[in-house]
Amino acid sequence: MKKLMLLFFSALLLVACTDSSKNDELKAYVSDLESGFINNSNQIIVLSEEGIRISSHVQSGKSHRKSNIDKVLEKENIPLNQQFNKVYKEATIKTDGSKYYVTLDENIKLEFEKVGLRIIEDPEGVEYYTKEYSEEK
Repeated sequence: MKKLMLLFFSALLLVACTDSSKNDELKAYVSDLESGFINNSNQIIVLSEEGIRISSHVQSGKSHRKSNIDKVLEKENIPLNQQFNKVYKEATIKTDGSKYYVTLDENIKLEFEKVGLRIIEDPEGVEYYTKEYSEEK
């Protein structure tokens, strides 16, 4: 019985440690956005010294699921088939757990969740990827 209890608590401890390290891997940091993230529709969000840059490149004939960046284009009255590139100088990023809360201006608020080491996802399920790891944690 003692061996069974010891085995049970060892397994429980192992699971707890694994969950904890996974949560640490998926913790959102503002610095994550310095590497920039791009989705399959060539839409980019990146944090730079100037502010937060949002870019959307024209992709003819490709339909895609509506993303957070599409919402930015709508609020800016930019047609979805027009190229867009703007730096929001007064923008802010806040994090909580695995979530990023991005405010570009008082009318444009975005949310992302870190779902992998180099993957974030918006509430519409659109994934954004980065090729680099952030240096600072």
